[in-house]
Amino acid sequence: MRHTYLLCVISLALAFCGCQTAFYTLTNTEKMFPATTAENVKVTTNDKIEGEYTEVGYIFAQGTSVEGSINNLKEQAAAMGGTAVIRLQTTVLRNYVMFIPVDTYYCQGIVVKS
Repeated sequence: MRHTYLLCVISLALAFCGCQTAFYTLTNTEKMFPATTAENVKVTTNDKIEGEYTEVGYIFAQGTSVEGSINNLKEQAAAMGGTAVIRLQTTVLRNYVMFIPVDTYYCQGIVVKS
């Protein structure tokens, strides 16, 4: 009985933890950009990149590590047609599930198209 109760609690905790890994808000609705590849998306903490570029939108992603959240960010930015993400910011949030620490990594930035 005790194991069944513990299994139910863990199952419910995992069921409610499923969230969307990334979301975005478009700021340039004048034209749609074709998708690019995530490997070619550059990520920087700077305010600007070299050359001319157009702002596409704001993006926010999460993951189980810093690299994972940045990879999710790059994939979503590529789907938006972006070639770079500027003003990257990362945050770590520690939650406790049944007294077990669980870290979630968030990152956000501005998607731009060169």
